[in-house]
Parts: sequence; structure tokens; C-alpha cells
Amino acid sequence: MTNLQSIIYISGSGRSGSTLLERIIHSSDCVSALGEFHCLWRLPETDITCSCAAPFISDSFWQPVLKTAAIDASVLAELRELEDRVCRTSFIASHRFDIKSLRENRDVQHFLDIQFRIFEAVAGASGSSVLVDSSKAGPRAWLMACHPKVRIIHLYRDPADVILSWRSAKFDPGMGQEMKRMSVAAAATDWWKVEYLVKRLGKATPVARVDYGELCARPERTLGNALAALSLPTKPAPAWIDATSVKSKDNYHSLNGNPDRFDKGPIRISKREADWNKVGPAERLTIIAVAKVLGLMLPSSPSS
Repeated sequence: MTNLQSIIYISGSGRSGSTLLERIIHSSDCVSALGEFHCLWRLPETDITCSCAAPFISDSFWQPVLKTAAIDASVLAELRELEDRVCRTSFIASHRFDIKSLRENRDVQHFLDIQFRIFEAVAGASGSSVLVDSSKAGPRAWLMACHPKVRIIHLYRDPADVILSWRSAKFDPGMGQEMKRMSVAAAATDWWKVEYLVKRLGKATPVARVDYGELCARPERTLGNALAALSLPTKPAPAWIDATSVKSKDNYHSLNGNPDRFDKGPIRISKREADWNKVGPAERLTIIAVAKVLGLMLPSSPSS
């Protein structure tokens, strides 16, 4: 057994700022952040580039980890099949949004057991007691919450900013191409789904909430409050340089996420303001109107 104590799962919509959040937490001595961990079985291995810049298929960190955890192509295929069955809003709803019922499901147990073999191997290889999974997906948050070692942070970002970000072109050096762009309708649906599921989850288990704007304006206080709310056996202590930056740490092996995960040097924390010049007038009005409706349906909750 390793010294793995906790998994911090970051919930949130796409383009919510989760890569920034996980990089800040990763700067702590006791932490290793894994990026969007579910991409391990969702993406072909040839499409994954570790944040250390190594191709996944020859990565000197991940390949020994998988060997230690006895994970091969057949097990990754099994994870995909299990995810297709249990990591669905309809599946969560069929269990009446009940953590106890989900925890007792054999497919959920097996899905988590395989992943924790990998988590234990990562903890052993990195020497970290806390891992961060920034997969963000709402149904996955429910399944991860079934395990006693998992704590949930939900990262909220204004829906207009999220939708506009999805409509803007962004190059991913890891994939060697532009990141996927969603339609306004798809981005709005994704945002609503994650916010709805996490509000339901917050009624079933503790969820620490972080507002992206507050994180950027008052990072140390905002993140400190969220981490305190998680009641972790070992609380991460980010390597703050000053009020708006932290030291980056080596041994960062993120599987997928924002291209910022490839950046080196100090992590500067600042809000990325929406650039409305990237969309035309008609689309701008549509985004603003849709975001207003979303905000009324699912208003932001205060950060923890």
C-alpha cells in the first residue's frame, strides 16, 4: 500500500479554469495533479501528450505506473465500457440521485476499484499523498463521491464567459491542432448539466465551491477556504510567491486539459476576460441572452 490519503476531484463545465486551479494545488509538496484523468481510457494513447511534453506511449512516468497497476489495453477498454454504462446522468437518476445506492452498485464499485489501482500506483511513483483529477464531468463527480477518499471541489464560471470561450479558437500543442469548439447550444447544455448535477450532489455529500472570478481576484483566500472545507487529512499548501502567483513544481504529469499545462515557470493567476470581438454581433446577443437564462435557472452559490 502507498501513502495515498485523498483524491480531489474538480467538477465544472469545460473552459471553467480547472487547469489553473489544479496547477495551483499541484504546487503543494504533497500533491500530484493528473489533469483530465478520464482521458486515459477515453482517448487513443497516440493522442495523449503528457504535460511533461513526452508522448504518452513512451512517457517515463505513466508507462511504469500502468505496469505497476496491471493496466493494459484490455483493462482500458473495460474502463470505457464501464463508463458508458455508469457515468451517465440517466444512470445517476435511475439510482434516485442517491450516493448509497450508487455505492452499492457492482459496476460502480468495479469502475472505481480499477481507477484506484492506478491512483495508488501514481501515489507510489510520485510520493504524493493527495492527487487531483480535473476531469470535471458531472456524472463522474457523483461516482467519485462514492469513494471515501474522494473530496469534491466545484469550480463555477459565469456561463457567458464559458460559452464565449467554447466559441473561440484555441490551439492545443499536445494534440497538434485546434481544440474542439462547441456550438452555443451545446456549450450552454454542457454548462447547465454540470451545474444541475453538482447542485444535486451538494445535497448528498459535501462540495466545496470555488468561483473562478473570486479565485483570480483573491486566490490564496478563496482556495484556502475551499481546501479547509474539504477536511483533508493532509491539507495542501500551495507554494505562494506573492498574492497572485505560485511556483510551478516539477513532476507534473497531466494527461489532458488546457494548453497552459505545458507552461513552465511561475504560475501567474489572473482572470481571462471575455473577448467579445471573437464573435459577431448576432452571436454576441445570443450568448448574452442564453447566459442570462442559465444564470436565472442555476444561480451561482457562494464560494466555500
